[in-house]
Amino acid sequence: MKSKSKKNKKKQFSSVKALLKADREKEIEQYGKQVSMRPSRVHKSKKDYDRKKNKVDKGDLE
Repeated sequence: MKSKSKKNKKKQFSSVKALLKADREKEIEQYGKQVSMRPSRVHKSKKDYDRKKNKVDKGDLE
């Protein structure tokens, strides 16, 4: 049997989840896409090692 605290946490979690979903749908309806929560692209540092990019660069030289 579940304790009362676990039941309450589950209810709170489901209510928060429902609010987030409603906000997301409202945002998509207003802007045509999701704007605030997830950026479309994360800036990648030029100093990061990228094996795929390095292979492409070597292929051009040969």
